[in-house]
Amino acid sequence: MLRMPLLLLTTALIALPSQAGVLDWLGLSPEPAASHSSFLPVEQAFVLTSKQTPAGLQLEFAMAPGYYLYRHRLSVSPNNARFGDWALPDGTAHEDEYFGKTRVYYQSLALTVPLQQVMPNGEAEIRYQGCTTGLCYPPQQVSIPLAPLR
Repeated sequence: MLRMPLLLLTTALIALPSQAGVLDWLGLSPEPAASHSSFLPVEQAFVLTSKQTPAGLQLEFAMAPGYYLYRHRLSVSPNNARFGDWALPDGTAHEDEYFGKTRVYYQSLALTVPLQQVMPNGEAEIRYQGCTTGLCYPPQQVSIPLAPLR
């Protein structure tokens, strides 16, 4: 009598691998569960590089295809430093589900922020937020150390 339910259970378990995701759901997958998200991690979607030169702090964002940064959510602030005048480029008009009509940057954005004074422990604080269709990343903050001016 116990053989029949045991046989049915064994048959069902053998057939499970053909049912996509069932082993993952049961925690029995032989391989780590793959991410079901097709979205890039924020640091791959928006790659920020920086370089301090005599002209100032050069910042460059490289956005993955289909990803964009919001102009109104991008700022560069000094800590123990003083910046000269600078402005963000206009960007491209865009309307989306998160912020409505706004301006964004696609593909890349390059800025040079003039440095007037850098004290010990000076840094630039970069804040930004970007999105892609179906996902808006949380606001990001990056601090970039600055070398004293000569």
